[in-house]
Amino acid sequence: MKAYEQMLAFERLRSWRLPLTFVFFPLMGFFAGALLWATHHETLAWLNFIIAAFLAWLARFQWKQLVARHARNQRLLAELRAEHGEKLPWVQVEKHFAALEELKREIAEGKGS
Repeated sequence: MKAYEQMLAFERLRSWRLPLTFVFFPLMGFFAGALLWATHHETLAWLNFIIAAFLAWLARFQWKQLVARHARNQRLLAELRAEHGEKLPWVQVEKHFAALEELKREIAEGKGS
């Protein structure tokens, strides 16, 4: 169940929240360095540029880790689904939500007529 939850969370977050988070902190370090450079604090500016580059590298490394974990989780879930089929709890939950969506659509179509 943990692999399923991690997979869904990553799919929700990777659209814009994770990339924004991974870009925000390195950019803040870069802009702080530019501001320090403009105020003639070159040593602190270089330190901020180095920290920004390090944060960008860390963000890239973390992103690669998350993508690899997502791929592993997808493989695991596909194997489990092939082995156990409809008995898995998340398969039942997905079917339940699909049935609810179908019911909502039918109600909406009934009101639209």
